[in-house]
Amino acid sequence: MASKNSWLSGSFVDGGERDMRRYLVLEIKRSILSYPFLIGLLIAMAGIAAWTLPKLQFASEMGALRLFLWLHDGYISLLAPVIATIPFAQSYAIERNSGFSRFVMQRLSLARYQTAKLVSNALAGGLVLVIPLVGALIWVTAKYPMTVPDPNGNPPFFRNLDPPDPLVHMGLLIGLAFLFGATYATVGLAASVLFRNPYYANVIPFAIYIILGFLFGLFGLGYLEPSVMWRPSNNTFATPATVALQYLVVWSISLFVYIRFFRAKEE
Repeated sequence: MASKNSWLSGSFVDGGERDMRRYLVLEIKRSILSYPFLIGLLIAMAGIAAWTLPKLQFASEMGALRLFLWLHDGYISLLAPVIATIPFAQSYAIERNSGFSRFVMQRLSLARYQTAKLVSNALAGGLVLVIPLVGALIWVTAKYPMTVPDPNGNPPFFRNLDPPDPLVHMGLLIGLAFLFGATYATVGLAASVLFRNPYYANVIPFAIYIILGFLFGLFGLGYLEPSVMWRPSNNTFATPATVALQYLVVWSISLFVYIRFFRAKEE
């Protein structure tokens, strides 16, 4: 709270661009240099370690690529929608319920406050998943051979496309993990705005992930399951177009809820 107050007690230029930049930097620092972000990192790393340790005796036979794919598809893939919301998705509900958001908007326009919250939350949600995976990539590539001979070839990124270079494959999965984290952090922030309950920011994204996964699988639409947004090769019929459509739909709905109900609750 001290950092908040130090910003609010400073000099301002009619809530202009300089104030926007200062507040955005402050929000990014609050979202990343925080105990919730550290907790999210620890949960992600613990999930990777718990899933990987039993497989380490076979790591040399698997090679770096397959070991990375193994740990990428473990506990972290199930917990990712929750981990992404831990750093900052609760922040709006907490600030709204405490009255702090209205205090900020005496110095900053609603749109700028809204934008700073959205950007910092998405960035934190992406980074909290990416940092452990980058650490895992460095570890597996330093310790094990990139690939081992396999008559079936290397695993694909999309089932309908040729496999990319192993390092590119891992890099693409890490990039997609950032997008996944930013997306579900935004879902959590929208839930925080809609219900004004900080705990819903963590529960709603996970509930959506599980329920939609069950329903799409039940009706033979497995290529639209949310897990395919994490790893596209989880379904044979997933394509770049279907995955892009999934992200577009989730972002569109989340942003609509966030913008529409944010204004309704603050005006």
